Amino acid sequence: MLLAVPLLGGCAAAPAPTSTQLAHALGAGLAARDRAGFTALFAPTAGAQALAARVFANLNGAGAGFAAPSSDRLSVSWNLPGEPQVVSEVTLVLRDGLIDALNATSTGTEWLDEPLIVHAEGSLVVATAEQQQSTRWPAAARAGLDALSTVWPAGQLRPEPLVVLAPSDLLGFARYAGSGAGVTAAVTVVPGTAGSAGVRVVVNPVAPENAGTDAATLTHEAVHAAMRSPWLTGTPGWLLEGIAEALTARAHEPVATANAAAVRAAIAHGLPATLPQVGGGDPADYAFAQVAVDAMVRRVGWAAVFDEARRRSTPAGGTIHDADVLGWYLDELARLR
Repeated sequence: MLLAVPLLGGCAAAPAPTSTQLAHALGAGLAARDRAGFTALFAPTAGAQALAARVFANLNGAGAGFAAPSSDRLSVSWNLPGEPQVVSEVTLVLRDGLIDALNATSTGTEWLDEPLIVHAEGSLVVATAEQQQSTRWPAAARAGLDALSTVWPAGQLRPEPLVVLAPSDLLGFARYAGSGAGVTAAVTVVPGTAGSAGVRVVVNPVAPENAGTDAATLTHEAVHAAMRSPWLTGTPGWLLEGIAEALTARAHEPVATANAAAVRAAIAHGLPATLPQVGGGDPADYAFAQVAVDAMVRRVGWAAVFDEARRRSTPAGGTIHDADVLGWYLDELARLR
């Protein structure tokens, strides 16, 4: 005689784990350095197991943390050596209750890919996805920081450590740089989500290689990193870019020469009526921003200029009026004609 078994009886299949349970299990596997237990949380397909191996290799022993902000998302906290915490997010794709795929929904998810090649020395950390980049960018960063140290204003904090990432390709760079990636040499960003703590310089891995240009690029971005420019959301672009470009021009003579030539060519037919507008990618705009900051430094000094950049991103706002800066800027341009 057959007995009917209720669907909720002891022989029913176990319910699929929730995203919160998976996050806890992933974190526990990493904490215990239990590779077998960690990979058992992934589907038994070649792709899912390869993903598990990469994630375990990248995050094992790094103190990474997992959380589940929603039923189909995972939040992963991690960092490069010496880097403040990066909080990244992925969507969770399950197959029979196991992880089949993790798809990035933020930047800062290099832990999904093949292990990075990390170079760390003193106050510099450079991570590259390709071996051929692992010599270029540490050399550029060292040269850029060395040049910056000769002109860095007294009393201002330096970027320690300066964290530089070279993605594997233009697509990886575009995740940070956006639609202008093809004409952008580097960006300084908050990697991951707003829950991240620091900033990261991300370089374009397909930009033409030139030692002098690479070093100047890293000098410029190191200024942004030191100022934590991506966090100064209320500060006008001309001020942030002008500070970075003014110090880069002081540190690299070719930049100073090129910027001066660009400004003189642009004002040959008349002076502008407003402060510079940056963001369109035109190198001349950065040269004009340099002139505006040079004019400020001439009047109030570097300490006041740095303070102004920070104040303008607070509710209190700045103390130096744009009208005054515009007058100084136009005087400086007239002097350059």
